[in-house]
Amino acid sequence: MLKALSLLTVMALGAAPAPRVHVVSMPRQAVKEKPWQAVISIKPPRAATLRATGPDTVTARLRPMKQRGRYRATLKFPFAGEWRIAVTTGKRTVRLGAVAVDVPRDPLVEDPLTIAAEPGGSLVVGQLLAGPVLRIAHARAAKVADSPGVFHVYVAGETVYAAGRDGVVYRLDGDTLTALTPPMDASAVAVDVDGTLYVTQYVGWVRKVAPDGTVTTVAGNGTEGYSGDGGPATSAQIFHPHSIAIGKDGALYIADTENRRIRRVDLATGRISTFGGDVGLTISLAVGPDGSVYSADIVRGGVGGGITRTALDGTTTRILDSSTANGVAVAPDGAVYVNQRDIKRIQLLDSSTGKLIPVVRG
Repeated sequence: MLKALSLLTVMALGAAPAPRVHVVSMPRQAVKEKPWQAVISIKPPRAATLRATGPDTVTARLRPMKQRGRYRATLKFPFAGEWRIAVTTGKRTVRLGAVAVDVPRDPLVEDPLTIAAEPGGSLVVGQLLAGPVLRIAHARAAKVADSPGVFHVYVAGETVYAAGRDGVVYRLDGDTLTALTPPMDASAVAVDVDGTLYVTQYVGWVRKVAPDGTVTTVAGNGTEGYSGDGGPATSAQIFHPHSIAIGKDGALYIADTENRRIRRVDLATGRISTFGGDVGLTISLAVGPDGSVYSADIVRGGVGGGITRTALDGTTTRILDSSTANGVAVAPDGAVYVNQRDIKRIQLLDSSTGKLIPVVRG
């Protein structure tokens, strides 16, 4: 009889209900490297561990509070992004939700308008109305040079170029922007391997500035419109070009903004064509390591905004919808960065989730 009672007692103990775990307090927002705290209720009380999984994995031991069954966990997130929180007690794991981790504000990021990626993976940032040219490396901003305000930055090899708000094209030499042209209403610049400058002008031209300073027309006839495909680029109409880039194929790609297209100029033949499909009101171009052309377009009338990718076969795919995206850069490893001037942010586009991960913010 005693044996039977003992067996029943053991069975009853083994069948004890699982602990009830719920959140008392768990902020859904956090700042990278700043202390974050959660309060968790576990009844009946028992030892437990909080685990945060995101760009990495971090854990914190739950520490008992004065109130029985309540525990506090404190941790620091080493990276920005989305982190999922769970509590493990014994063999049971309970998911508690997600925390969005931001980067701290950086006072140097005042008015980021344009970004470009350097060979080593760092970013160059041009600011329009306030602030110097910046370099972003390891998620930190550093001043590179004072500037008159910058419409566009471009990286060719190891050298940085800029189209200034004063219409002048500059080259970055150390911590100084050196003027390469007189004022010429430059709104964007691209540079080929021999140092030739290609400069967009808002009225509808793309000019070529040779190393000796000679200026010639490459594309556009100075009138607004959309024409000329298949013929000489100098006879074509382009409508308010805002950006430009040299492709992996050596061709010149132009953001034909008001026509919502990318135009391609074969520099060997001088002929122009339309590359890909509708990319929206594109104002920024970048070339990926595989030769794909990325475009950032803006909202008009509540429509559009985000990033598209046009492959070499001309297939255009929208990879981000964003009402605040105004610039794009692609690093040598294929990482896509998005500039958001209005909210003073530069973010990394996670290719697996389609979400933006903060890099710096002002």
